Amino acid sequence: MIIKGNSMERHPVVGGVPQGSPVSPILFVIYTSGLIKWVEGDVSEAKGLSCVDDLGWEATGSDVNHVISILKRCPAKNIEWATRRGLQFDTAKMETALFTRIRGYRKHLRPKLTATTRVGNWSLQFNAQATLWIGVRMDMHRTFKEHYNQCMKKVRVAEGRVRSLTKTYGTLLESVWAVQEVCVQAVTLYGSELWWDPTEVGRRHDIQLLLNRQARSILGALPTTQRGGLMRESGHRPAQVILDSRQQCFTARLVNACSRNLKELHSNPCSGAAIC
Repeated sequence: MIIKGNSMERHPVVGGVPQGSPVSPILFVIYTSGLIKWVEGDVSEAKGLSCVDDLGWEATGSDVNHVISILKRCPAKNIEWATRRGLQFDTAKMETALFTRIRGYRKHLRPKLTATTRVGNWSLQFNAQATLWIGVRMDMHRTFKEHYNQCMKKVRVAEGRVRSLTKTYGTLLESVWAVQEVCVQAVTLYGSELWWDPTEVGRRHDIQLLLNRQARSILGALPTTQRGGLMRESGHRPAQVILDSRQQCFTARLVNACSRNLKELHSNPCSGAAIC
């Protein structure tokens, strides 16, 4: 290792990083930092997506066969890059997914979904169901219906555990509010920045009913209590406000990130050309 021009002595490595260590993802990102640029340099039609140790490749086109031909080259370059550095990707966990704007996919695209992509000795087909990426289930038309349904199932389990906790141990009301927000609302709203649509009345209604139940458990209110009073006295915000706020904050983070990247490109044109 060389730090500021000073070479360090070599020492044999007698042990690895412990399982679950916070250092592991940092070391992984450092070690694989050049992978995406290296593959994109050879497969210019594809774009790399990375989150810690999850790696994906995206290609767009009007023809499924053309997209498949692009994606076939990415894993091959991945394996080549990893082999040179003594790494190995878990090909058994690889998945391929197709996203389209065409609603009549059963008629137009279903035959093409049988097409396969080969990665080494593995043969991959397009996922018929939603694809899980960083905890979000994305279906073909990106309606996030399956993701939302899975979140609501988890919420019902979490609600039952909170009710059991408060009945058994007599938790303080302030603690109940905190537990509900962290253990129940967080599960419900995971990925809402992507799936929330202000015109979607059904999902907003479901989440509002959840907030009403939480408010009643905090206040001990009757089922006929007005929603406005429940929200005000319990400290909860209406579902519409919560969902809009999360989406706006997410948008602001994206805008800030893009602004920083543009400033870096303008300040270093050579680096910008290499990234493009």
